[in-house]
This record gives sequence, C-alpha cells and structure tokens, in this order.
Amino acid sequence: MKKIYWIILPAVVFFAGFMAICELFDSKFANLTIDWFAFFAGIFLVAEGLYKILTSKTATPFNQFLRFIRVAIGTCVFTVHLLQFTRL
Repeated sequence: MKKIYWIILPAVVFFAGFMAICELFDSKFANLTIDWFAFFAGIFLVAEGLYKILTSKTATPFNQFLRFIRVAIGTCVFTVHLLQFTRL
C-alpha cells in the first residue's frame, strides 16, 4: 500500500497543479501577472548583477563577463515585458 501511495500522491498533485495552471493561463490575469513577475525578475537580475560587478574587486574576468551577461539578459527581460505591459 505504501508503494502505491508514493506513486498516486505525486500524480494527483501534479494533475491538480496542471489543471489549475491551465485554468489560470486562460485568463487576462495570467498575462498581467507574468508581465509583472518578469518585470521584477529583470530588475532583480540587473540590480544583483551590477552589485556583484561593483563589489567584487578580486573576481576573475570570466566571472565578471558572466555577471555582465546576467545584466544584459535582465535588461532584455525588463525591456520586453515593459513594452508588452504598455501595449496591453
């Protein structure tokens, strides 16, 4: 019985979560929340990357390059979702 429980429980939780997500993504609320979360994630990537670049004086050039890439990706995410939000 315990083996079946550990197979059925994750399947039920996965199915319930999948159905809730499917219902949520069919709404206007989903598009708005995705834009807001991505907007804040972009701000976080930019702020955290710049903070690490400015405070890490002994970092290798490769690590600094990776942080620069993080800032660039954060800027792109921020810009794309800002434009999508203003176009709604």
